[in-house]
Amino acid sequence: MNFDLDEGQLLARESIGRFLGPVDIAARHAMRREPGGYSRARWRELADLGLLALAAPEAMGGMGGTMVDLALVAEALGKGLAIDPWLENGVLPIRLAAAAGDEALVADLLAGTRFAAVAFAEPGRRYETEAATTGADGGHVSGAKSFVLGAPLADILLVTVADDKLAKVAPDGDAIVRRDYPVIDGSHAATLDLRRARAEILNLPRAGFARVVGDVRLLAAAEMLGLAQTMFDDTLAYARERQQFGAAIGSFQAIQHRLVECHAALEQARSMMLRTAMQDAAAGDADWPRLAAGAKAYVGEAATRIGLEAVQMHGGMGQTDELAIGHALKRVMLLDRLFGDRDHCLAAYARAA
Repeated sequence: MNFDLDEGQLLARESIGRFLGPVDIAARHAMRREPGGYSRARWRELADLGLLALAAPEAMGGMGGTMVDLALVAEALGKGLAIDPWLENGVLPIRLAAAAGDEALVADLLAGTRFAAVAFAEPGRRYETEAATTGADGGHVSGAKSFVLGAPLADILLVTVADDKLAKVAPDGDAIVRRDYPVIDGSHAATLDLRRARAEILNLPRAGFARVVGDVRLLAAAEMLGLAQTMFDDTLAYARERQQFGAAIGSFQAIQHRLVECHAALEQARSMMLRTAMQDAAAGDADWPRLAAGAKAYVGEAATRIGLEAVQMHGGMGQTDELAIGHALKRVMLLDRLFGDRDHCLAAYARAA
């Protein structure tokens, strides 16, 4: 298959690289110390760059990017160790709002004027994606949600509800108890306890929601691929510089073999991700989430392996917050479990076989 990028895709990747700039660990730490662990001003810059508009269909004012286009963005963000929650607080809510037919909300999200968090996970249901214990009664929603990424910054909550519904909830109501906590990549999430919270209830077709789950799984794989590339590049450079017994450790055959195996795993993961992204248009609503689950499991395993090798070759400092590889591996650990860990995704993929 031909995986060469066209001119527009190359230019988009270059513009993202300029936006991110070189990895700055000190600036990363400073932003994580801000309320909510992120900057709303930076989010608007991301929107002005058009990276949010790619996720929405042209009929709703977006750019109608293909899955390949979106995957290339996700990979570039991963390679640049972006602190921006483009996937969980950009693509995911935009895709959900579009699936529910809320054009006004999509327009606000694309402009970057509203920051949304999606509440889909429920306590005790592990990686199940469909709501079971959260219900709607007229214009009110009740239930508990866990692992709501970006909730401390959100000015709107999109809550999945049983019977194929999506609720738009203001985050500051008295009927919501929110408990914030940091997650492994340094971002912030929350648990929510909704007690007849006032909400606008939208219909969310089951097939549409399944499609969104597949999109997020594939883009999580693409971002992990970019993170793995950065970890590999940094480790290769370190092996060429680090001296031991009077020679660079990269000259040792054992190190060379391990680096070659990491490079092979990286290229195989890239092929898997791109091949799956190119099947998006042809895959049906039932098949797409499972195809994406298989790709996510494959890429997640490769990225984790490369990350662990990178940490091991760097020694003890590989686990510190002073090096990019530590931050990258932590982000991989989060993405590898978003909408299902490897075992869950492989089980979903096997059911489709």
